[in-house]
Amino acid sequence: MRKILFTILAALGINFGVKSQTEKLDSGLKNTLKITADRFENKNHAFLINLAKDNTIIMQVVHGALIEQTATPKNSFNFSINLTFDNEIEKLAKFRTLELVDDFEYYEFDGIPCYAMNMGNNQEKTQKVLLEILNKVYGFENSDMFEFEIYDQGPVRR
Repeated sequence: MRKILFTILAALGINFGVKSQTEKLDSGLKNTLKITADRFENKNHAFLINLAKDNTIIMQVVHGALIEQTATPKNSFNFSINLTFDNEIEKLAKFRTLELVDDFEYYEFDGIPCYAMNMGNNQEKTQKVLLEILNKVYGFENSDMFEFEIYDQGPVRR
């Protein structure tokens, strides 16, 4: 469903994102996290970052206030990783072999296995964790071209 909607919107040239760019995975991720912090940290706006490959959203990074498992009492700015493994048993098995799996909080949404982790505002650590997952679980190379979209979700209520 995500791929269909994403493809239709892309074909129509519709992009509601604050910023969209296509870059190599490693440099694009670093740039996207920096742009997001520069635009939203001082205002503490919620955001959503789509990491997409071939018009398919592979992973999302969001403001922690958008996910119950990563929300904080003050809902201060942070990068939170939310992974869902809907009909992706092999990828889930690979993810569970990573040492960093213990740092994630497991939960289920409508029976779908999910993992979430609040990374604070540490861009370097966020990039490192995302690259490890994208490399070891999804099999992508740092030189693969990805599309990065940043969406403004408005001010966070405290």
